[in-house]
Amino acid sequence: MFFLYGKWTEFIKCTDIPSYEDRENDPKGASSKNSSSGSPSHTPKKVLAKLNSLKVSPFRSSSLAETVGCSSTAEDGTPPPDVPEGEIPKSDSTYSIDIPNSEMLWEADPRPINSAEYYQFTLFAMSLNEMEEGMPEKLCPTDCRLRPDIRKLELGDIDGAAAEKNRLEEKQREARKSRKSKKTADWAPRWFCLGTNPYTKQEDWLYSGGYWDRNFTDIPDIF
Repeated sequence: MFFLYGKWTEFIKCTDIPSYEDRENDPKGASSKNSSSGSPSHTPKKVLAKLNSLKVSPFRSSSLAETVGCSSTAEDGTPPPDVPEGEIPKSDSTYSIDIPNSEMLWEADPRPINSAEYYQFTLFAMSLNEMEEGMPEKLCPTDCRLRPDIRKLELGDIDGAAAEKNRLEEKQREARKSRKSKKTADWAPRWFCLGTNPYTKQEDWLYSGGYWDRNFTDIPDIF
């Protein structure tokens, strides 16, 4: 049996139960020695008590927020410090959770240097909409990576992105009016249909197949 702990935005570690219990029962703790340090060598008893409370307390959103250090005020009643613009808010805990004999299972990669200029995206999030050479010819014309408003937004052209967004919305309204005037009641999405979800037993949009055939003929021009 092992004890897992960490911060969901930073890391996940694993240690054996005896090591966890040794730190939990340490009468000295480390809070008095390392209270001003951002990375103590041992975990204070107060932090371990918070971690241990997760094992015995029923789930409550408020208690969980306090456990991970997301409460709106500190324990002494003082409000959290203001976060400078462009920076990610930090936990109100000044301790780096570190139990001896721990093994790192997962650690978040550091954010790119220019992350603040791209909505605090990670490198993975930045790459999701990236267009590589040859991709436009192979993508479906309705693929969201081809949306001009998103592209302008990523390039920092806020005014251009807003104009493109308005243009696309007007185009969608005109397309809807056209279908209504032609009374195309049989119009339906190409790759999805309404049906009963076999898992939830609720009405849902279900994939009807055909997309991966890459037959994109007669695709409407939505952009």
